[in-house]
Amino acid sequence: MTGRKETLQGLIERYQSFKRQGRLDLSSEETMRTWINELLAVFDWDVRDTSQIMQEKVLSKDEKKRLAEIGSTYTKPDYTFKRGKEKLTFLDAKGTYIDLKTDPDAAFQIKSYGWSILAPCAFITNFEEFVIYDCTYIPLQEQPANFGRIYLKIDDYLDNYEVLEDHLLRSNVLNGRLSQLYSDTLKGEGGIQKVSPDFLFAQQLSEFRVVLANQILESNHELINDNSELLAYISQMIINRIVFIRICEARKIEKDGLLKEFQNNGFWDSFKNSSYNDFYEHYDGPLFDRIREIHQIDIPNEVFDKLIELLYYPSPYRFDVIPTKLLSDIYEIFLSRRLLIENNKAVEKLKLEYIKTNGAISTPQYLVQDLLKRTITKGDIVKDGIKSIFDTKVLDFACGSGIFLVELFDYLQSILIESYSTNPEDDFADLFFTNGESTTLTIAGKRKLISDCIYAVDIDPEAVEVARMSLSLKVIDSIEFHEDYQELGIYGNQILNNVGNNVKCGNTLVSFDITERYPDIHQNEGQLLKTNPFDWNSDAGFKGVFDGKHGFDYIIGNPPYVEVKNYNVEYPFMHRYLKDNYQTTDNGKVDLSVAFIEKGIGLLNETGKIGFIIQKRFFKTEYGKKIREYISSNRLLYQVIDFETTNLFKGRTTYISTLILSKSKPATVSFIKVMNEPEELPAKLEQIPALETDDSLFTKIPSGAFNTNPWNFDDAELLKIKTALLGRLGNFGAFAKVRVGIQALWDNAYHLTAKKINKDGTMLCDSHLENDFTIEIAACRPLLTNERFYPFCPDTTNTYVIFPYDVTEENNTPISFSDYSSRFPLAGEYLSRHKATIIENVKICDGEGIWHLFTRVQNHRAIYPKVLIPMTANDTYASVTQNPRNCCDNANMFFIDIPDKSEDNLY
Repeated sequence: MTGRKETLQGLIERYQSFKRQGRLDLSSEETMRTWINELLAVFDWDVRDTSQIMQEKVLSKDEKKRLAEIGSTYTKPDYTFKRGKEKLTFLDAKGTYIDLKTDPDAAFQIKSYGWSILAPCAFITNFEEFVIYDCTYIPLQEQPANFGRIYLKIDDYLDNYEVLEDHLLRSNVLNGRLSQLYSDTLKGEGGIQKVSPDFLFAQQLSEFRVVLANQILESNHELINDNSELLAYISQMIINRIVFIRICEARKIEKDGLLKEFQNNGFWDSFKNSSYNDFYEHYDGPLFDRIREIHQIDIPNEVFDKLIELLYYPSPYRFDVIPTKLLSDIYEIFLSRRLLIENNKAVEKLKLEYIKTNGAISTPQYLVQDLLKRTITKGDIVKDGIKSIFDTKVLDFACGSGIFLVELFDYLQSILIESYSTNPEDDFADLFFTNGESTTLTIAGKRKLISDCIYAVDIDPEAVEVARMSLSLKVIDSIEFHEDYQELGIYGNQILNNVGNNVKCGNTLVSFDITERYPDIHQNEGQLLKTNPFDWNSDAGFKGVFDGKHGFDYIIGNPPYVEVKNYNVEYPFMHRYLKDNYQTTDNGKVDLSVAFIEKGIGLLNETGKIGFIIQKRFFKTEYGKKIREYISSNRLLYQVIDFETTNLFKGRTTYISTLILSKSKPATVSFIKVMNEPEELPAKLEQIPALETDDSLFTKIPSGAFNTNPWNFDDAELLKIKTALLGRLGNFGAFAKVRVGIQALWDNAYHLTAKKINKDGTMLCDSHLENDFTIEIAACRPLLTNERFYPFCPDTTNTYVIFPYDVTEENNTPISFSDYSSRFPLAGEYLSRHKATIIENVKICDGEGIWHLFTRVQNHRAIYPKVLIPMTANDTYASVTQNPRNCCDNANMFFIDIPDKSEDNLY
């Protein structure tokens, strides 16, 4: 028997002895807590350490009665398991008078709390029984007490010791063991789907927003006047305000059940008037600005019933514990869809930047926290005490719903509290409050931190409002000394004064000089509004930052991964601006994140740093050549953490790194590769200290080893040798160009499989749209694909592509549909038969005579001998084609173009 198991056995025997002797008050929750504290100590938890366990105070019977009289559900779990400020799971202590085996209310309560913070499981115990509930199911009040649980009696503890150790041992909880135990399947008992609260609440908010917007549109058509932006803004502000007030109720800042009172008295007029008067006076921040249009509109009260139902018991959401970070995550998902007016109806459409990924996905909290500690190193910002912390200017220039801002607030707040606790400074005494051994920021301190240190920009006005709300929630968040805060005037006026004013709506990458460079944008007011230029060094921007510190000290974030070409249609002026005004975006395929890096460097002061969680594709790709050159020539590279796993973002395959750049021109680059799976990463990253404390775990690479060539960090010595050889001999890409094949309009219609070649110059073939039809061979081109490909294979194929172009090495001339049909009647008839289907499925070229042309024209003039290489292969496979008519399939066959195309050189 292990030492820990022996200790548990001794504890059980002592409890049973006390019980036999009648020395226990079995009805007392406080008595049970004494034994539970010892049980937790067996598994390495110290309940006296508030960084490990936060305990709620035991409520007296009178207190519980008073709460019940006002309908309050303020019954937080007794123990919160923590890693720093992050809540990991809960344990609820009960007296033995509650039958944990059959009580569905106790089960629903703890499951709701666990589910609301994304805990894999949560616990209830009265020491004689220990229940573990799976919190990955949606909690429902009607679920029986035995649904999704492990139930143990005290006599079962030793026989099931491994179960208890798996779930309770502190190192297991911190190292992600609970996630491993409960993430194997998305379906559980009875095939019931497991859905996390972020995705479910985002979906429910999204559905409510459409209903709300349509009702606003129907009842206030003259005011809205088909203005999608105004409708979206009003709808978003109303939702934000309602959710914010509900959270204030849960934090005991507003009367519990206030929104339900509004509902009983006619919700919209009650809420609208309170927003315009009471809430405006009380909070006085951007969230409750007196917006004329909101005060003017009429909305039927019943529209809000569904939302109110989501916000109160027996809803599974527990707003007294939902972290602000999780709320930001919820809104990040929710805001990936844009509200538009189409045919007099409000509809939602996926935003451009999320089309490829089918929606937003939030950055894991531990990655954000780790990025902050490496970018904004504590030693750098506390050199001159508390003043230097408040003087620090940090920017997130693609802030979205405020996920990074929330963590930034917590990070800077913890440094402030630690600094003040170590060395109290009288000049800042009114910004801190000490209760016993604990210190926290006052409301004024939190406001000062946000208004002095935290800056943000986003192009999306709805995201900006949510980010402001996220910061507003931080002012009222984590109020662990409720009574003392009341004495400090939390119920006074202007709680949110100035909070969120530094969160601006604008286009990080485009300044107002776009109107001078491209004057024709003035002729398209819609484009000017969508492009949303932003002037950084102006009163509307952040003039004070540039006048005072000549730029930001730090920039942090997760810049959007969107190919610039995707902006060509929706944002044509922005597309031109990025191509013309950034050094790093004028070559081939470019990601917006590349432009963000270049812009960020320009926004820093002379010693500033940027910390990004970023797709690392540009480390090695051709399109990343310019940004690699920009970073390496300016000696900006400071630290790289390369994550080997590709499933860090839920439901996505990503290849990411933490990238930190510094304008102080570091002599060496610090690199480390992290191999752990996602559930192990939080603990692993905690073991990797920031460079300011210890850099022994990092590989050090001279800055001079990096240039425009692909970056490979794995072997520092090999990298130095490779850099020297590349400098002397050059690389393959400088001699030969790897090119992609042609991109047909729509493969389903344009790719053909030849079944029989006829002597009259036609062929019998199939497409995805039609079988057994005849078409002229000359109307098509042979298409080389990655099917049954092997080294030195013949360049013959039975796949063809319809090809409406006349091509020479000098020209690529499109053939009009009438001319094409005249020259190739069978091909014309085939396309005509499927014209409606083609138009419905793809964006065709504008114009009746050219609807059949490819929307992208590339490498059509490559009618010369070339080397064929498959896009994906498990070895180095290649062959050669001498046939000038052969085309490569863009999806899976590349080719190599070399200067001297002699047969010997090709082979």
